[in-house]
Amino acid sequence: MKKYLVAAGLILVLAGCSGEEEAAENGNTSEDGNASAENNAVGHGIEDGGEVGFTLDDEGNVQQAEVPAEEEKAILASYKEYIEAFNAEDTERYMAVISENPEGFDRDEDKKALEEAFAAYDTAYTTSDETIVKYEAGRAEVYATIDVEMKDPNSDKSTGQTGRQVVVFKKEEGNWLVSALHFIGSQ
Repeated sequence: MKKYLVAAGLILVLAGCSGEEEAAENGNTSEDGNASAENNAVGHGIEDGGEVGFTLDDEGNVQQAEVPAEEEKAILASYKEYIEAFNAEDTERYMAVISENPEGFDRDEDKKALEEAFAAYDTAYTTSDETIVKYEAGRAEVYATIDVEMKDPNSDKSTGQTGRQVVVFKKEEGNWLVSALHFIGSQ
């Protein structure tokens, strides 16, 4: 089972690795309880000082950002391709959706981790509640609830995790590409 937990962490981190150390302090934020260390699933070394996250309304619904209709369509299409490429276990297709200059992770390390995970496990992302929660020209954040299922193809063993995810997109040469990933797991 430990092998599955480590692999689940790897699957959730595929879009980033952090080398930045932070003091452990409870600031009553969505990232509390997530250790800051190399290969951390939250944070990914973003150094621009900007906050990534989402806001809930009084009913507990994620608040959507104001986004021009054409950009909203393009951003959500890129998010869909990111998920579908992962589920197809198509490394080249997946890497085509990853920024050339990501905020806090190394493309080569990400690709290697992805290839290892695809070789070792059958994985699937199932998303819902996809919402653009922050938008400015050239940068957007997409929130989603995500279920991650992993199965060892050589046995009946499987594991899964549900959580909330914010994927940061940057517009590069006219395309919206994944630049960072933040995951908040559910207990």
